[in-house]
Amino acid sequence: MRKVLITGANGFIAKSTARTLREAGCFIIGTSRNPVSVSGYDEIVHGVLGEPLKDVFENHKLDAVIHCAFDKGDTYNINNAEGTYIWAEQAEKNNVALQIFISSLSADEAAFAPYGRKKYEVEQWFLRRKHIVFRPGLVIGNGGLFGRIVMTIKKSPVIPLIDNGKTLTYFTDVDTLSDIIRDTLLNKNKVTGSKVWNLQQECPVFFGDILKEIAKHYNLFRLFIPVPRIIISFVLRLTEKMAFLKLGINVNNLKGMRQHGQRKYKSDLASLRYEELSIGAMIKKLE
Repeated sequence: MRKVLITGANGFIAKSTARTLREAGCFIIGTSRNPVSVSGYDEIVHGVLGEPLKDVFENHKLDAVIHCAFDKGDTYNINNAEGTYIWAEQAEKNNVALQIFISSLSADEAAFAPYGRKKYEVEQWFLRRKHIVFRPGLVIGNGGLFGRIVMTIKKSPVIPLIDNGKTLTYFTDVDTLSDIIRDTLLNKNKVTGSKVWNLQQECPVFFGDILKEIAKHYNLFRLFIPVPRIIISFVLRLTEKMAFLKLGINVNNLKGMRQHGQRKYKSDLASLRYEELSIGAMIKKLE
């Protein structure tokens, strides 16, 4: 039985991956600030980004570490990066054979947001050590950023369309991402640590079309109003400081979306022989 450590056990991608790996017969350990039982895991250990993990490497001979932990409050991604380095170095010292870093298409040396620039630095750190880096697009499923967007559409009758909804957006099915991680662990695909793997759909879609597809899926009538990006950015900067008012996206998300819409990203899904689904097919799988 393979033993796998997934950091950030309560995260959207982490939970999906844990379920998939457990179904494949793996023993799954997760890290959490509050080490209580989490569905889909065999064991939860205390883990805070920036602090070394205690006991897990001593108590278990791990076959893999999947780095999903992320502190959303770390705007500049500094503690996220440093904390990931600490855990990855611990894994190396304890001879863990496989490490996977879940990055983002926002990762870029010249990214619009500091979040993306720091993600790129972490990617390079992992690549120098021959570890594996996966870059998904907007991950479609019941959780994460996409889940927050869905909740916004469910609650609000009026939805702002940033730049008339014409921002091109790359997306990734959470089940496909979890399957790729599983197959990498079980040596059922050709993923290596020699490059960054882009795991998004080849052709982007307009962000406005994604929002309208969500409303259609839940049989909701919503009024979509075009709003200039500069106004949305201003509102987001205000609401991020107001605990009682939360939107589905933040300023870093907004900058990342703008970056995606201006660049072409080659997908590795086809070369790895994983199916590409339409955005409509992905949304139809939502609960």
